[in-house]
Amino acid sequence: MDFSLKARMLSKGKTVFLLVLIIFLVSIFSAGVLAQKIGYLELAKVTASHPNSEKLTQLNQELRTELQTRQTKLNQEGKGLEENELKKLEEQFNKEWDPVKQTILAQMQALQAERNSDILQAIKAVGEEKQYLLIINSEVPVFTGSDINDYPIVLYGGENVTQDVIVVLERIVKGK
Repeated sequence: MDFSLKARMLSKGKTVFLLVLIIFLVSIFSAGVLAQKIGYLELAKVTASHPNSEKLTQLNQELRTELQTRQTKLNQEGKGLEENELKKLEEQFNKEWDPVKQTILAQMQALQAERNSDILQAIKAVGEEKQYLLIINSEVPVFTGSDINDYPIVLYGGENVTQDVIVVLERIVKGK
């Protein structure tokens, strides 16, 4: 009986030791994972802070104004014309308009590419400097009927790095 009791106690001791060891290892592993920082940012706010966003708005307005001006001119010149003459006038209008439109669109694409590159560079710099495991956009645009609204993705936790990214972005833009 003594032998059986010692064997059971030894077995229970091993079980308890294994449980304590498992709990210890899990807590160490969890602490390592939890020590990783996750950041989030308001990408729309960062994008709006880039100087190219204002330039893009101006170019977009320029594009609209130019189109409206040309459309008004076409309407005035096209009054009272026969269908064939009106088609010729529209073809001429399109022939003149396409290069202007393509030039403005090319400028817009170049500004967008530069802005996106600068933003990614700033996000990466903040992530590396502050040792974030992950930085995510905190909101996603959602179409709700006739409007586009921002729907929050991050509902709890993380660290808002929006302002940090804007500061680095300003340094990147000034350095160009």
